[in-house]
Amino acid sequence: MGQMLKRAVGWGLIGLVAAAAMGEAVDPRRVESAIQGGLSWLASTQIPEGSAVGSWACENSRYQPAVAALAGLAFLANGYLPGPEGYGPVVQQALRYVVGRMAPDGYWGQGDRSGMYIHAMCTLFALSALGMLPERGENQDLAENCRKAVGVVLEAQKAVRSSVEQGGWRYTPDAQESDLSATAWQLLVLHTARQCGYGIEPEVFDDALRYVARGWRVTEEGVAGWVYRPGVSRDPEISATAMALFLRSLFDLPETTETGAARRWVARFPPAWGGPEYGGYFYFAGFYRTLGLFQTGGKEWRRYQRALERVLTERQRGDGSWPFPPDAAPQARQAGPAYATAMAVLMLSVEKQYLPLYQRQRTLFRPQEVEDGE
Repeated sequence: MGQMLKRAVGWGLIGLVAAAAMGEAVDPRRVESAIQGGLSWLASTQIPEGSAVGSWACENSRYQPAVAALAGLAFLANGYLPGPEGYGPVVQQALRYVVGRMAPDGYWGQGDRSGMYIHAMCTLFALSALGMLPERGENQDLAENCRKAVGVVLEAQKAVRSSVEQGGWRYTPDAQESDLSATAWQLLVLHTARQCGYGIEPEVFDDALRYVARGWRVTEEGVAGWVYRPGVSRDPEISATAMALFLRSLFDLPETTETGAARRWVARFPPAWGGPEYGGYFYFAGFYRTLGLFQTGGKEWRRYQRALERVLTERQRGDGSWPFPPDAAPQARQAGPAYATAMAVLMLSVEKQYLPLYQRQRTLFRPQEVEDGE
C-alpha cells in the first residue's frame, strides 16, 4: 500500500510539472478533423453483412454489442442521427445489431462475467437514440426494449448486499457486491432514462449516491479521494474519484470541501499516453477523468482538456483510428481498435453536449474561474 501511495504522489509531482508546461491549446480545427477522421474510419470498418452486420470486429465476441454501442454513441455525440443521410445508416445498423443481441428478459450482458458493463453501454446507446428513428413503429419498439433494459438495472440494485455495499451494482445482475465503477455506469443509464421520461423512484438514486458517498477517504499521507470499492478498498483511486465527481455534478449535488480537494487531486495527473495511473485501461480510465473534470469545469478542466486534445491528436493513426498505448491491459485490447477509436472520439466530443450524459449541470460547473496568466 505504501509503495502505491508513493507512486501516486510521485506521479502527482510529475503531473504538476507537466501541467505547467502544457503549452497552447490544440487548434479546434485539428480537434474536429481528428473527430471526423475517427468517425470516417468507424464507418468504413463497420461489418457490412453476415450475422454480425452493423457491429465491429473485436477479439472477444462477447464485447461486440458494447463496442457497437460505444461506436454508435460516438456518432450521436457529434449530431449524426439514425436515418438515410450521411452517417445515419451506420448509426441505424449499429442500433439494429445492438437491439438484436438483447436477451428476452432485457439483459445485454449475457455470457460475460462483467456483463453489467456491456448492459449499461448498450442501454445508454438505445436510450440516447430514442425518438430519433425514422419510423414511428421502430421508436415504439425501441422504447419497449429500453423499458426492459432499465428494469434489469433497477432489479439488480435490489440484490441482497451488506449494509456498506447496499445501493450499488457490480458485474452481474445478481451480484451481492458493489463497486464504484459499475455503479457509475448504471447511474448513467438511470439518469438518461429519467431524462427520456421513464419513471425512476427517487430512492433508487438516493441509495446509490449514499453508496458512492461511503467511498470518500483521506489517507494518512493526505491523499483525498474516492475508493473503488467503498467499505472494501482502502486507497483512493484517480479514476474512481473522477467518476464520483462526475456523479455528484450530474445529480446536481453541491460543491463541498471534499469535492474541491478531490478535483485538485485528479487534476494533478494530466493526460499521458498510458502510464501507471491508468492501470492498463487508458480509454476507460481516461473517459472517467474526462467526464469528471468536464462536468465540474473551471481551470482544472481547461488544463486537462488542452493536454487531452494534444495526446489524442498526436496519437491518432493516419487512417483515422486510434491504437492502444503500449501498456494496455490484454482485456482492453480484446475490445479491438473500434473500441479505442470510439472512446477517443467520445472524449474529444464532450463540449458539444449532444448526449444526455454530457449535458452540464449547474452546481459544480465553475465557468468563471480563471487561472493565473490566462
